[in-house]
This record gives sequence, C-alpha cells and structure tokens, in this order.
Amino acid sequence: MATTELLELINKNYTWDAENYEKNISSSAIFDMVNETIEKKEDNIVEVIKDDIKEEKKIEIEDTNKKITKEEAEEIRRWEKEYKEALAFLKDAIAPSMMKVDSTKIQIGDTYARTFFVYAYPDFLEWNWLWPLINWDIKFDMSMYVYPVDSAFIMKYLKRRLTELRAQQSINMDKWLVSDPALDAQLQDVEELRWSLTRGQEKYFHLWIYITIYAESEEELKKTGNTLETLLSWRNILTKQCFIRSEQGFVGTWPFAKDEVSVYRNISTKWLSTTFPFTSNTLSQDDGILYWINTHNNSLIIFDRFKTENANMVVFAKSWGWKSFAVKLEVLRSLMLGTDVIVIDPENEYKSLVDTVGWSYLNINLNSQERINPFDLPRALKDTETRPWDLLRWAIVDLLWLMNLMLGKLTPSESSVLEKAIIITYSLKWITFEDDDITGKEIPIMKDLYSVLETMDWGKWVTERLEKYVYWIFAWIFSEKTNIDLQEWLVVFSVRDLDESLRPVAMYIVLKYIWNTVRSSNKKRMLVIDEAWNIMQYEDSAKFVFWLVKRARKYNLWITTITQDVEDFVTSQYGKAIVTNSSIQLLLKQSPASIDVLQNVFKLTEQEKYILLQASVGQGLFFAWTEHVWIHVLASYFEEKIISTDPNR
Repeated sequence: MATTELLELINKNYTWDAENYEKNISSSAIFDMVNETIEKKEDNIVEVIKDDIKEEKKIEIEDTNKKITKEEAEEIRRWEKEYKEALAFLKDAIAPSMMKVDSTKIQIGDTYARTFFVYAYPDFLEWNWLWPLINWDIKFDMSMYVYPVDSAFIMKYLKRRLTELRAQQSINMDKWLVSDPALDAQLQDVEELRWSLTRGQEKYFHLWIYITIYAESEEELKKTGNTLETLLSWRNILTKQCFIRSEQGFVGTWPFAKDEVSVYRNISTKWLSTTFPFTSNTLSQDDGILYWINTHNNSLIIFDRFKTENANMVVFAKSWGWKSFAVKLEVLRSLMLGTDVIVIDPENEYKSLVDTVGWSYLNINLNSQERINPFDLPRALKDTETRPWDLLRWAIVDLLWLMNLMLGKLTPSESSVLEKAIIITYSLKWITFEDDDITGKEIPIMKDLYSVLETMDWGKWVTERLEKYVYWIFAWIFSEKTNIDLQEWLVVFSVRDLDESLRPVAMYIVLKYIWNTVRSSNKKRMLVIDEAWNIMQYEDSAKFVFWLVKRARKYNLWITTITQDVEDFVTSQYGKAIVTNSSIQLLLKQSPASIDVLQNVFKLTEQEKYILLQASVGQGLFFAWTEHVWIHVLASYFEEKIISTDPNR
C-alpha cells in the first residue's frame, strides 16, 4: 500500500486530543501512533493489501497471456527500425541543405529570400489595389494580419487627436497664417471617422502586410525587390526591407500565424475591404471547351456556353483585332465535342477550316452551283404534331415577306394578289390546305409563280418587277430547286461574291433556311454571323436576326455576331437589342474612335477601357455572367495553320 494511502487511512480512522501531547512530538511517538492504528484497524488494512496483491497478480497473468514469440519480437524490432529510418529520410528530404541568415536576406540552399513590410498607405485606397501584386508573375509569399481594436480606446484617441488638430488650427488663425489644406483634411477625416464609429458604420483594425520574394541570385533578388517597391509606390504604398530582422520577417510570411516584426497601420473597415486579396477573376468550369488564357493569373478559361441561360455572344474588335481568329478557334474546338456549327462568311475566311475538317462550303453567288428554293415547305417542329396545311401557311407567310424584299414595298392590293397567286401555285402541284400528306409531292419554283401571275388580273404590276428573278441573270439563284442539305455538322455559307443588290434577299433566304432546319431537331448548334453589319444594314434582315437571337435558346441554338463597326451596330435599333440579349461578350483591341461608345454600352471601368486601347493583337476582355476576365487568344501551331487568314503566315 502506498504511504499516502496509509496516512489517509490513519487520519480517517484515528483521532487524538492535541492538548494531551506536546507541540514537538518525537519521531518515535509518531511511529507508536502508526503501529497502534495498524493494530486497531488491522483487518481493514489487510483487506486493502489483499486487493492490491490480487490486482497485481491479475496484471501478471494478463501479461503472461500476452507474451509474443521470438519471431514476432524480431518482426516488431525490424518494423520499428524501418520506421525510424524512413522518418529520418523524410526529414532530410524536406529540410534544406543549408540555411544562412544575415541582416537583409536569408539564403536557403541555392535560393535567396528577402521580406518587405508595408508601413504607409495613402489617404485614399482604390478598390483592388493589391491586384498588380496578386497577379505578379513571380514566386512570392504574402501574409496579412488583421486585429480588431476596441472602439472605446480608439474613440478616446480620436478625441485627443481632434483636440490637437483644432488647437493647431486655432494657433494658425491667431498668427494670421494661411489655411493649411493638409490640416483641414486631417480634421475632416477624424470627424468623419468619429461619426462612423459612433454610428457603428465602421470599426477599427491593426493591419500588418509582409511580402517575401525569392530569387536564384543576389542580383536577381535586388532587381525583384526594386520591382516590388515600384509596383506599390506608384499607388503611394510604401514598403521597407526587414533589416536586422530578416528571419522574423521570413517567419511572418509562413503559415504559422506568428508575427515577430509588429509593424502595423491603423485602418478602418472601409479601407480594409480594399485589401481583400482574392480578386483575380477566374472563369473555369468542370467541362466545356478550352477557350483562351486568363492573363490575370495564366489560368485556363474552360467554358460551356450551352449550360448558360443565354449563351448568345457578341464580338467587337477593330480591323485586324483577331475577332474572326478567336471565333474560329472556338468553332474548331466545339466541333470536337459534337456541336453543329453554321457560319455566314462574308470574306471566305472559313474556307481553310472547311477544307481541313471536311463537310459543306456553300458559295452563294451568280455562278455557284448551290441553290435554295424559297418555295420549300418548312420542316415540322420538334416534339410537336404539325399538320401539312400548317406548314403550307408558314411557307406562304415567309414568301410574302420575301416578296417585300425582292419587289420593294407592296401595296395591300399587290399583297392580296400575291397571296392568291402563291396559294394557286402550290395547288397546281397538288399541295393544298386539305391535304393530309405532302410526302413525295413536287415543290413549285419561282417560275411557276410567275406563270400564275401572268394569268391573273392586276398581276402585271407584280410580274414586271419579278421577271428579273425568273428569266434573267438572277434566275439561276432564285428559280431552281434546292440541292443542299444542312444535316452536316459544319456548314459555311459564303456571301463574299454576292452582288450587293441581291444581298438582302439572299441573306433572308439563307437565314430562313437555317431557322427551318434548326427548329426541326434538337441538337446543339452554333450560328456564327461574321461581319454582322453587312446584314444589320438592311432592316428586314436585321429584324430577322434579332428575332433569331430572342428565340434561339428554345431550340438549343446559340448565335455569335461579329463586327468591327461598333458604333453603327450598337446605335442601331436592332443591333443594340442583340447586344442586350447576348449575355456573353468578347471585346478585343479597340480604336479610340469607338471606345467611348463601348464604355457606355458595357459600363466599362477606366481600367478596362485602358486595357482595350493598349491591348496587343489577340488580347481583350471576355464577359460571361458577372465575370470580367482579361484574356489572351492563344492557339496551338496546327490550329493556327488551319484558322489563320494572314497571307504572311
């Protein structure tokens, strides 16, 4: 039994009167008392001792049962040895070969490190002032320590400071000195801060910022340090090296949350919010295609337009700003994921792309072999029960719109005559409103309509204007049967060689043919309208494109419009509406003449405006949802060979 337990037992079971003993009791007397107690309580003590002995014997029995063999003991020792050796190797692998600390820097192996601290800020900090540092393309570590300050303490300090400033102002007035603007500004700042603290609108903090840079040589370290100081000093943010305390500064930027330098600045909530460091925009999803490079942080922009609520996109850039290059890169990579792409190409820029990947390139001009018959019946809508006579009604309405383009504005009498003539033209081919099935029946052409109009009263007024599209040089385009099929995964309509007088009519027919194909099946499709102003300058075509942009989402079609005539496009009634209905914008290098218009339309900041004016070829801003990302269009060698139209490449 332990001595303490024995003494506790004595105190518990034995009492004596202290008055019967002398103050200085001898040791023998104490032992006599112990012996007397043991004799009096012998039975209890013996029982306790027996219990202890039993417990010890029980432990011995358990230990005996747990004895291991010699082989097992050897195995355990071997494992322990391997563990200690591996642990030692891991420490050696992590630890540097050497570390040297001097007054201005730390050398860790072959790497030099130097720590800076921020000691002064301007009176006004603009939002995201740390952005140049966060996106600095070098290796560095930065730590920020923020500690709240008791409002009562800071209010006392501000009250004392305000008294000092007013006293100084009063002294200046008594001396008839000119008002000091710096003193007046300090008074105003202190007053505003007191009011904000009193109302609970602001709180006060201590802010520490430490930055450690790394380099492979002392010369490079010095150069990097000068760059850091320049990077921050142009915003009136002053830094210093951690002289004599290089080790403490180095520790302060490591994830130990340990500050041994203690150089801080008082700062309020308003200005503290401007130091939020994670402001480098990113735009990367789990799936989609690789678009471009994010120049903020060199991350990849991986994006899926088909997962957005509105994936229509507008692209603006000055001439030779790589707007078509960027879109062709998107087209090429979208094709790899099975997206169907339709392109209206005004300059034959997509010819090499089609030649490489195959499929259809349709050159719409007076001498081409590709034809689209305006009298083709539209295809039935997907997932909708459509009757044959419904298709006929839609075709008649479309033809009346087309005739307004071909013949000029029609009077109500001429429209009525044309409508009757179109119905008769279809009925002569046995396509009527009473038919239940039109499969296999011949579709009329423009010549058939002309023949019907010749037999009708008041038809002469129309036939005189329609004749050039039936028998003369334009007949080959508009009065032949369709010989193309838009079921291919890449179809390009080239309109470069199309006569200017025919452009609005041809574009309407092409767009209508595209729309009828798109709404007949549910597939991922992208329609690219390059140099969109060629279409937007004609009211009917512009109205139709706007109508497409508003309705395309329901049919899984996303439209990309490209133009360099920014001012004419966004000031147009339909052009501005197209921009409004396009939630994705790509703005590449701009000219000074158009930048103010873009700034007004897209609410650009001054910094974004500067980026667009000073951007290199292939650089600009990409807006998706609420993200604004500075991008660099970058293609691989083989992609560039396919999509580039530079004659010098």
